[in-house]
Amino acid sequence: MASHCTPPLARTCALALLLAGLAACGDEATRAALTRAQATLASGLPAPYVEDLTIESVRVEGDALVQTIRSPLGDAIKTRRNPRIHELEQAEREALRDWCTDPAVQPLRTTQARLVRRFIDRKGRLFFEVAMPAAACPPPA
Repeated sequence: MASHCTPPLARTCALALLLAGLAACGDEATRAALTRAQATLASGLPAPYVEDLTIESVRVEGDALVQTIRSPLGDAIKTRRNPRIHELEQAEREALRDWCTDPAVQPLRTTQARLVRRFIDRKGRLFFEVAMPAAACPPPA
């Protein structure tokens, strides 16, 4: 009876190892794509974003491409007290899809990467952060 159980168990173990290997390859592909996107995007920084905001940096943090946007005049503590901050956050969540059109970001669509925009004030304090999976980016037009 034990001989009948061994082959299915061996197949199950082999399948588990294969799937783990494929996941590791996916992680490597994601990291490589993130590194390429970061290098391309960071080369032109700092750069204006909108109004008085500046894109200060683009970094890879785990599975995320993180764009840090600074407000040289804003105060995160005061702004977070404003009851309408959620409207601004929602508008930026929707605007995050615009980042998808950047040619450096397009290759991330087929990976496990996330796109993150982090908004900070002049002292580095967080206003808010918005994020989405790169796979949710619309296909290029």
